[in-house]
Order: sequence, then structure tokens, then C-alpha cells
Amino acid sequence: MKKFIIPALLAALALPHPAHAGVNITLDHGAVWQTAKIGQATQGFLQIHNTGSSADVLLAWSCPLATATLLVGADGKPLVNLAIPAGQTVALHPHGPHLLLQNTHYTVQFGSLVPCALTFQNAGNIGGYLNAIKAPSKH
Repeated sequence: MKKFIIPALLAALALPHPAHAGVNITLDHGAVWQTAKIGQATQGFLQIHNTGSSADVLLAWSCPLATATLLVGADGKPLVNLAIPAGQTVALHPHGPHLLLQNTHYTVQFGSLVPCALTFQNAGNIGGYLNAIKAPSKH
């Protein structure tokens, strides 16, 4: 049954949504730290490009690999939304806002792809993938 949930989610995200004048959101360069065990939290990163002439707002996020997916700031505190200015790129990165995947259902193995869904106020639902990479060494 689990095999069908992720493809169904991604297929739903690919459905057309009403166009909003001036909004053109795309996602790329997604990455997630690999994990060593089930249940381990990890962080996800990506770039959100707004090539349109109108600002948008990231309102919701979900990665089905985890029981909970949070958007947190550089200080680790949860954010309720994230502005995506017109004509700009907003990066979710390790030293700024990023996704926090809590209580993972599986290990995140190097090279695997983790699907995630982001919901924007105007652009609607957009799916993206995070590529699993080696986590940096802790000093």
C-alpha cells in the first residue's frame, strides 16, 4: 500500500491549478541529509524561484517520509509562512530557513529521492524532490 501513496500524491500535485496573474513559482536544487536510522530527524533544502511579477507566500509543506515536516528559521523556531518576492529566489538552506523532517518512516539513503509538496497562496500546490546527500560532519 505504501508504494501507491507517494505516486498518488505526486500525481495530484501535477494536476493543473488555476493560474494567478504574475505568479510563476518553480523549485529546484533540492537536498536532504541522509540518515542512519528510522525515526531520525533530518533537514531539507531547496530553492524557490518566483519569476513572475507578483509576490507569493509559502503557506504549507509536507514530505510524506516524515510524520511531521516543519519549516524553521535559522534559529530553529517554526515559521508559519515564508514570503517569496516577485522576481526573486528564496533559498531554504542550512543556515537559514529550511525544512525539518521529524520522525522519518524510513532511513534516508544516499542518492535516494524524497518527494515533498509545497503549497503557495497563489501558485497552489507544487511538488519537488530532495536528493539525499551526506550530512556534514559535526565538530
